[in-house]
Amino acid sequence: MQIKLMEKDGAQKTEIARRLGVCRQTVYNHLNRTEAFPKPRARRRSKLDEHMSYIRDRLEDFDLPATVLLGELRARGYTGKLTILRSVVRAVKNDLVQRVTERFETRPGRQAQIDWGECGTICVDGELKKLYLFVMVLGYSRMMYAHFTTSSKQPVLLACLVRAFAALGVPMEILVDNMKQAVDQHDMSTGTVRWNKNFLDFAEHHGFLPVASPPYWPRVKGKVERGIGYVKTSFLEGRRFTSLDDLNRQLQVWLDTVANVRVHGTTGARPIDRFAEELKHLHPLAAMPAYDTRTLEIRQVPPDSHISFGAVRYSVHPKTVGRTVTVRAEGENVGDPFTVYLGSEVVASHRRRAKGSPAVTLSDHAEAIRALTRGQAARAYARRGGQPHFLQVATPEQVHALDQLHRAYPVVEARPLSVYDDLLRAGAA
Repeated sequence: MQIKLMEKDGAQKTEIARRLGVCRQTVYNHLNRTEAFPKPRARRRSKLDEHMSYIRDRLEDFDLPATVLLGELRARGYTGKLTILRSVVRAVKNDLVQRVTERFETRPGRQAQIDWGECGTICVDGELKKLYLFVMVLGYSRMMYAHFTTSSKQPVLLACLVRAFAALGVPMEILVDNMKQAVDQHDMSTGTVRWNKNFLDFAEHHGFLPVASPPYWPRVKGKVERGIGYVKTSFLEGRRFTSLDDLNRQLQVWLDTVANVRVHGTTGARPIDRFAEELKHLHPLAAMPAYDTRTLEIRQVPPDSHISFGAVRYSVHPKTVGRTVTVRAEGENVGDPFTVYLGSEVVASHRRRAKGSPAVTLSDHAEAIRALTRGQAARAYARRGGQPHFLQVATPEQVHALDQLHRAYPVVEARPLSVYDDLLRAGAA
């Protein structure tokens, strides 16, 4: 992705290879790649692994050359060569320089920072849920986008990013912390990041480079950290609202009339004014194909043409019975829409009901089920020639004998007990 972004900025392939320390063929291979990334090979253990924290701490405080560090590491038990130490020192110094540069001299359109904030709880449809705050801040202009949600899951994060891109544009890089929605693993000793596959696909689709801040270094993403605190204290504190939608409507008004038009304490300018300069360096979201950020779940359709979703049963078209369908949901709250697909065909569209609600059957599905049931009965009747269907289990001789037995058997009637007493006395005489 870094190779693609550098080429998009106009860098020659030879220059890209030189700056990234790879051969030109590697650059060509990545630019021509259309399939998914191959699974990375396991990293070989280095003799410097156990000394990485020491190296970072020393270089954080002093600009030491590799030769001086080599002597210090020898005393700590390092038995490796100077060559590998020089490459590590170079990488760590570049990282430190980049952090300082990005903090104070971010170019227009270069970087945005994103993060979540927790803001207590909120009542939604009679249920108490956590309230989260998503914030994205453009590094150069300090232009801010924010949105309240009741979930911080990956589909919600991607949907918030799409809304932020629509409002502000797409930067070249997005700096994230080690949130599990984006980063699967961050090796502190080497700085190696293993990104979540879905997040990496989202980043490649929109053409930005994801950058992970080192663990436990909140100052690296100070712009967005201060932005979250600013929203909590200057907007949310003491705020009155009726619903989550009302809260977000008030937040948008506050961003447009207060946050993005104030004079920023660091830049000394209004974010909206610097944004006018930064906007021409950002990629518009409208120029990119839409990305489906909805959650995806799989269901097998039972014989009654109703699938279970969120502890409620919803109808689908009866032609899907016994087949596998996919469910795409746009949210997790009551009233949020979701769609059921058979392949690429829409077979049902519903809105979430509260857990434990009665089964939801759409009228067109009910009619299709009745028509299908009537059709099956008619076809079965036609196969029988239009006559009633029954089964005789006895032979003709057995049927005749049974009929004669029924005819000879006397009819039983109710009599008083005195009649039987008279019969007994007459028989005894």
